[in-house]
Amino acid sequence: MRPAPCQSDPRVTAEALFGAELRARRKAADLSLRQLAPLVLVSHDLLWRIETAQRRPHPDLVDRLDRALNAGGQLNRLAAPFTDIVLRQPRDISLEPDLVGPSLGDLIREVRMADHTMAAKRLPEVVAQAKAAEKFVSRVNEPQRAQLLRNIAEAHQIAGWMLFDRGSVSLAEDAFANARRTAERIGAMDLIAFVGGPNAAFMSTWSGDPAQGAERAYGAMSWARRSGNRRLTAFVATIAARAHARMDEADLCTKMLVEAEAELSRHQPQDPDPVWLDVFDDAALAGHRGSCLLDLGQPRHAVESLREQDSASPVVFLRNRIIWQLEQAEAQLQMGEDEAAAAAVNHAVDGVSAGSVTPRVARMFRSILLKLRASGATAVSPTADRLEVFIGACV
Repeated sequence: MRPAPCQSDPRVTAEALFGAELRARRKAADLSLRQLAPLVLVSHDLLWRIETAQRRPHPDLVDRLDRALNAGGQLNRLAAPFTDIVLRQPRDISLEPDLVGPSLGDLIREVRMADHTMAAKRLPEVVAQAKAAEKFVSRVNEPQRAQLLRNIAEAHQIAGWMLFDRGSVSLAEDAFANARRTAERIGAMDLIAFVGGPNAAFMSTWSGDPAQGAERAYGAMSWARRSGNRRLTAFVATIAARAHARMDEADLCTKMLVEAEAELSRHQPQDPDPVWLDVFDDAALAGHRGSCLLDLGQPRHAVESLREQDSASPVVFLRNRIIWQLEQAEAQLQMGEDEAAAAAVNHAVDGVSAGSVTPRVARMFRSILLKLRASGATAVSPTADRLEVFIGACV
């Protein structure tokens, strides 16, 4: 059995990516940990812990490392998700009592759509409006209160997702917990399932704790079934499959994928769905299946599913497409298909501008760059050079 991905996988968290970049730059400078340590006034043991994502560096140490390794601010930018405390103190915002509900609802819809294309830059505004709206809950009548609480729950959910996407896992945990508590106040079973499954459970699995991911997914499954929404149930089952794949539990992974396919096939198109379920359809299921197969060590079958996703996915879901294109490249590298992997990476870069890449997707690009470089294949060198330039332009 292969171990679950460790916490130092650069795809997993901002800390892991920082550690991988630090290690790569240190080695490029031909410095050992013991040689670098006195240059930045810390112990070599602390540097090792930072490189393996066991410790977070303080901002002043990040700055010293950046200067010592001539990183040109790159290490400072990579550390921003865990050194930036702005979101811990969201700015105050004033709202008119009669407009608080509609205003928050409109903001959520705008941000949710922009988030799929990695163009959402309004996280502080979402956090601020959610907190401001909470002050009005006791002032509105019962029907308005239920809708307002649902909007607040959705605001915390989308804020949590964006925090996770930027690598701020602990803050995302807090946001998801707030979303769940708010959804529970109005018995919104679909929202409880959505927050617990495709959000919190997926985050746990992606961040290196698939056992917790599976536990959360199965807890969300009961809420999804109680909601009566088969599409949502399929989505949550797929997230459980992702967790089992990370733990190399092929049989359980397959079982949950089969259940997801069955539930999705029974979903009636005419049934009303929340807008946040638009992201999950047959194409998305194929993408998740490909990710599972990649984690299970079946790269050839993974490529088949990932290509199916790429050909059928709506253009608007850009982040998912890019991530799965990069996973396709990873699978092809594992099979020694270097030219095909380079083509997949180029396809991903062609599909997105550097300014709109979120930190999680940037970590994916950096991870595949490390693998392209490690392959040593001549065929991937131009792509690796192009990717290096692209990553340097990412904000």
